[in-house]
Amino acid sequence: MPQDLITLKKVASELNSTLIGAKVNKILQPSAFEIDLALYQKKVFRLVINTNAKLSRVSISFSEKENPLTAPNFCMLLRKHLTGAEVTGVSIANDDRIIKISFSNLNDFKESVSLDLFAEIMGKYSNLFLVKNGKILGSLRSLPQGLDSKRLTLVGTAYTFPDKGDKISILSPLAKEKFLSFNGTSISKFITANFYDFAPVTASEIEYRLGGNLDGLTAYKTALSLIDEPSAPVTINDGNRADFYFTDYKSLSGERTFFPSIISAMESVYSSSEKSSEINAKKSALLSVLNGQVKKLKKRAETLSERISSSLDASEIKLYGELITQYIYLIKKGQKSVTLTNYTENGEEQVTVLLDETLTPQQNAQKYFKAYRKKKSTYDNSIAMLEEVKSELNYLSSIAFSLENAETPADFNDAREEFIKLGLIKETQSKRKKQDRPSPFIEYLVDGFSVLVGKNNVQNDRLLSLAERGDLWFHVKSYHSSHLIIKTDGKTPTENVIKTCAEICAYHSEVKGGDKVEVDYTYKKFVKKQGGKNLGAVYYTDQKTIVVTPNKNDIYKK
Repeated sequence: MPQDLITLKKVASELNSTLIGAKVNKILQPSAFEIDLALYQKKVFRLVINTNAKLSRVSISFSEKENPLTAPNFCMLLRKHLTGAEVTGVSIANDDRIIKISFSNLNDFKESVSLDLFAEIMGKYSNLFLVKNGKILGSLRSLPQGLDSKRLTLVGTAYTFPDKGDKISILSPLAKEKFLSFNGTSISKFITANFYDFAPVTASEIEYRLGGNLDGLTAYKTALSLIDEPSAPVTINDGNRADFYFTDYKSLSGERTFFPSIISAMESVYSSSEKSSEINAKKSALLSVLNGQVKKLKKRAETLSERISSSLDASEIKLYGELITQYIYLIKKGQKSVTLTNYTENGEEQVTVLLDETLTPQQNAQKYFKAYRKKKSTYDNSIAMLEEVKSELNYLSSIAFSLENAETPADFNDAREEFIKLGLIKETQSKRKKQDRPSPFIEYLVDGFSVLVGKNNVQNDRLLSLAERGDLWFHVKSYHSSHLIIKTDGKTPTENVIKTCAEICAYHSEVKGGDKVEVDYTYKKFVKKQGGKNLGAVYYTDQKTIVVTPNKNDIYKK
């Protein structure tokens, strides 16, 4: 994304014409890297200032984001100084990748004061400073200061601009002479090595427009013409990702979408990236908790399996007690062992039984029977507990399947609900207060029949509760899948409807990449919820099975 100087100049110009006169209503900090100013000027909108390396920008957004219950220190500082302030101008500072946003506000004595926000849009070095009378009041990101630092950014020190190094601007009086000195083979590398105005992609665009001409003067004029070119904001998607540009970069291939402003083009790209990043972050956090629980359960399963293995000789121990009882008249106290005959269906075998010489034969028999009962109890209990662990692991596997396919914040709210019910995470106060609306099912209309698909266990559970006895219920056989309901309304679905719905159900399963997938379907009246805390867990009878190839069947989607 070319957040270079020539792009930022055009962004600052758009912001200036939009923001002047706007007043600050609220100040929010949705993340450690972002400040949002809720501004009012005929309508409410958000000025987004983001310093994340991959999302750094100053932009305008109309969407809302979740915010922490307690505002961080820098956010509180901004609220103290900028709440109620009026935007007086937006410009580029020091002819560098710094957007300066100026404000006018009243202090405690009702005196007019001027403040500035300096948003340094510089990749991983991006930062935001609040400055008053040239002094730093605070910064969004606190940077370590070395004794040999050329630039102090501590509170109370004078705000100074970052060092530009040896590079110059294309608008510098020396720029033309610098271009005339070019005698190489790559104009783009020459530009990025000597000028700080251009991102590599912009330098490549200049080289592309030269059409192989390696003349320095022509390159200089081409660079200037690109800067002066009227904005034609566009996003270009090369099939992997989309980037925004202030004009159509002919050197790039991909699907183009044009926008009325650079800011709207920029926000379309960044909002998508932020949504993806947010989803990945939520998914990663929940999967981390889930994987931790899976690890604990697998370790418990190993322990139980070891207990079961160590208890497999219970029947042999019982046999020793029975043989002692059977041949008690042959055994005397003080013996360390005795060899006895065990008669079986296959004949007879000689069994040597170890004895405690301090005990009577009867006491030795009781010792073996007691050991048998203990091992038998351990075996039976361990078998039962191992089945419970396997069942819970299978349930967690279904949650993992839902998480991998989660696409919206509502999907993750459902996952959080499951985690809370399982005791894997605690319900926060804010979540208890805020009752989110139920997350929507995936809806289809197939030949006049309304079809609902649950995307996770919470939805599957709710879907079953809402279904009527005569509705048809679908689930992939022996695999994790969404539940699917055909609302029959007393009508009988055709074979085509059943086949189509089976294909949809198979698509929303962990075997959607398969070829021949078995899908069970039956009337809802034959589907019962299993007891316990596992959402979406059911058992069913009277089912039929159809073999289909998974198909999303989007043409039927509402």
